[in-house]
Amino acid sequence: MITNRRKKIKPFYNPPHLLLKQIVMILLYAELTSWHKRAFLQWAFQLKNLIHAGAGAKQICCFGLNPHVVWEMTSRCNLKCIHCHAFGGDASYDELSKEEAKAMIDQIASLGIRSFVFTGGEPLLREDLFDLIEYAKSMGFTVFIATNGTLITKEVAKLLRKFDVGVVIGLDAMNSETHDRIRGVAGAFDAVIKGIENCIAENLYLHLNIVAAKQNFDEIGRIIDYGDEIGVFSYFIYRFVPFGRGEEIRDYELGSADFKALLDLILEKQREVRAIIIPVASPEYWAYMLQKRGIHNRRVINFLGRFFGGCLAGKGMMYIKPNGDVWACPFLPVQVGNVRKERIDMIKENLEQARYASARSTRDCNNCKYEKVCGGCKTRMEEDMKCPLKR
Repeated sequence: MITNRRKKIKPFYNPPHLLLKQIVMILLYAELTSWHKRAFLQWAFQLKNLIHAGAGAKQICCFGLNPHVVWEMTSRCNLKCIHCHAFGGDASYDELSKEEAKAMIDQIASLGIRSFVFTGGEPLLREDLFDLIEYAKSMGFTVFIATNGTLITKEVAKLLRKFDVGVVIGLDAMNSETHDRIRGVAGAFDAVIKGIENCIAENLYLHLNIVAAKQNFDEIGRIIDYGDEIGVFSYFIYRFVPFGRGEEIRDYELGSADFKALLDLILEKQREVRAIIIPVASPEYWAYMLQKRGIHNRRVINFLGRFFGGCLAGKGMMYIKPNGDVWACPFLPVQVGNVRKERIDMIKENLEQARYASARSTRDCNNCKYEKVCGGCKTRMEEDMKCPLKR
């Protein structure tokens, strides 16, 4: 048991001006999305979850809050998801050890970043997960675990409650046939639903990840409705990116018309549900939202860019691979450093200074008035994927 450690990370109310900015940010978001007042207030008054979700947030962006750290702590996984960007399956030979991980956590704490996500592969397969969660909590981090949910037993859920961990669970359909086909293992759907139920029983912060592709597009609304029924606090809707294992199923990627339909679906559902919905790999959402509201003034858009940052690559996300390599995004394999070899503060500088340009963003984003709230997805290289604002 870790005791009497001096926390390095400031509490949520320090500095006060950041807390004020977060309040303005979420009120602006509710107004711009036309979030139904009653649904919004039901969400906002879950203060414990709200503080957990917004730890240190300076902006809401394409991949959640700016800044935060995601550590892919193992490649090992019990599923074989066809869209897995990390090639989850067997553990890699050069994963960071527990002591290396603690040293990394120490350095990240010194940066003032407050939100830390343990992911994989499947993080629950790593034996030292809860030791490292306890260590991160002792430093003052707000902690999440991103999991496929199938291994969350009642006992695991109680441990997650003990350490006050937010739980991020992937769910890609509301029927076993589709979900199991995507996840590559029979019985995955029944197991994840049981894991979700165990989280609910312990009143855990619950977040759902949904990967939006052609083969499950009709399921997205149903999953969001299910989450609303059980009290999910937040969602990430991932536009499927054919990266990692997903390169083998490129034809599942959404075309331009489907992508626009996805943005419309998210806006429609956001108005209704008692949870915040954040698109991932879809920074155009923020620009599309403003355009739908008739906001075209560049000064107003630039002001809103202080709160909504679009693409997070190079801004505030640090994605750390099992061997310590650091990327700006899980779908953008540009190594900017390695935590075994370089100091975290230097790696952070590399992240902010590196150039992340795609053919699409270079072609479409120059001189676009919405650039401050969007910036284009740096992973999108396909010539036929047009910006929905230009259709």
